[in-house]
Amino acid sequence: MTNITRRGAIGLAGAALGAGAAGAQGAWPARDLRLVCPFPPGGTTDVIARLMATAMRESLGRAVVVENQPGAGSTLAAGRFAREADDHALFLSQIASHAIGPALYRNLAYDPEADFRAVTLLVTVPNVLVVNPAKVPGADIRAFLRDARAKPGERNFASAGNGTSTHLTGELIGQLSGGRMTHVPYRGAGPAMTAVVGGEVDALIDNLPTALPQIRGGTVRALAVTSRTRVPELPDVPALSELGAEFGFEGFEAQAWFGLHAHKSASDAVVARMSTAALAALADANVRQQLAARGTVPAGGAPADYARLVTAELARWARVVRDGNVTVN
Repeated sequence: MTNITRRGAIGLAGAALGAGAAGAQGAWPARDLRLVCPFPPGGTTDVIARLMATAMRESLGRAVVVENQPGAGSTLAAGRFAREADDHALFLSQIASHAIGPALYRNLAYDPEADFRAVTLLVTVPNVLVVNPAKVPGADIRAFLRDARAKPGERNFASAGNGTSTHLTGELIGQLSGGRMTHVPYRGAGPAMTAVVGGEVDALIDNLPTALPQIRGGTVRALAVTSRTRVPELPDVPALSELGAEFGFEGFEAQAWFGLHAHKSASDAVVARMSTAALAALADANVRQQLAARGTVPAGGAPADYARLVTAELARWARVVRDGNVTVN
């Protein structure tokens, strides 16, 4: 996953313009843009959408209006977006709509690749494995996974819900390490964390930003992060990739991610112009600071880079769902 600087954004922007955006500048955008956010106002996804909408206005010369369309873990909004041809619309795509949802649900009203055009990856969000210190005393991540492997199904882990990225990350950890744990779904990250703190369950896979207050407060203990390397917020907590061959974690990385997609009807020139505006926004120091303050890692990259990520993630989570026989109600 690619981090960018202002210099890098300028270079990518130039390449995009050279690919044909210059010819579209006079005619597009002809009106304000819509940015569909498939989650309610106030959450991380909404904050990312509004930061990008404000910052992209400078490059586009038009307002970018956020439309919140929550429901069914983002798949309703994605299906609606796919049905409405509009080259002045953007979709705030993420791991739910463009990787896990298609792996879990049959007969979705959209194809995450054929009905969309990738614009750019915006941010990534690491996950963290935390445990209740009383229920899992003194264990590091290696001891925890060895124990889970020796007693299949006896250890359990909470997630923010059945079919969420945190649920499937726990499934993947169990599949790779051989330390299968019993999944206990909750209705959101807050109740799941409360369950771990209260000793109802042993462990929790959670997005790093929402878990940090409890980790710093000492009510839970962080055993590992799921980013490829350690994170600045928890420098003493190992990344799972450090465990290597014993647990099948060579090069391991499993993060939430958010990006922008256009409708399939958008031309190459329009997609290039959208990408240019998004990269310029991500290169802005204030935008990067605000994203980092919320525990997200600014990314970037060309449309083709994001398209390749989506293809790889679709295949990956489909395997996890199949191998784990994961179903949702």
